[in-house]
Amino acid sequence: MQVRRYKPGEEQELWQLYHDTTHIINGEVYTREQVERWAPHDKDMDEWKERIQKKNPFVAVGDDKIVGFAELEPDGHIDYFYVHHKYQGKGVGSMLYTAIEKEAINQKIPHLHAEVSVPAKEFFLKQGFEILEKKNNIICGTPAINFMMKKQL
Repeated sequence: MQVRRYKPGEEQELWQLYHDTTHIINGEVYTREQVERWAPHDKDMDEWKERIQKKNPFVAVGDDKIVGFAELEPDGHIDYFYVHHKYQGKGVGSMLYTAIEKEAINQKIPHLHAEVSVPAKEFFLKQGFEILEKKNNIICGTPAINFMMKKQL
């Protein structure tokens, strides 16, 4: 397995990974309506392509396919951080996180922060993040718990 930057033309594969992981993994905790709102079946792919090109995510590749991706913003915000549902618990997230942290240190970013879903909370705690706030947003009429987390570098 290797981690590298995204390559143009991978937008559809990244969307499928994001969509499926959101529906399968987050769907265990959040409602069907909530995950559909986050990853709709009818996503505007031009908008998605533009987003991916702008974010230039790190991509984990294994078995000749993309098995995860993660985004680091200039202020240390980790936006999307997704591992293919069939590859969770196999070190993909750790490899992506290592790339993110190394890049942040190279850019002299003093801390990382993220809004973390319930299924991802334990992973981020194991990486040394602390919970700053438990949020309970109402989405589609149902509470959608997530956590504001931060790590000093």
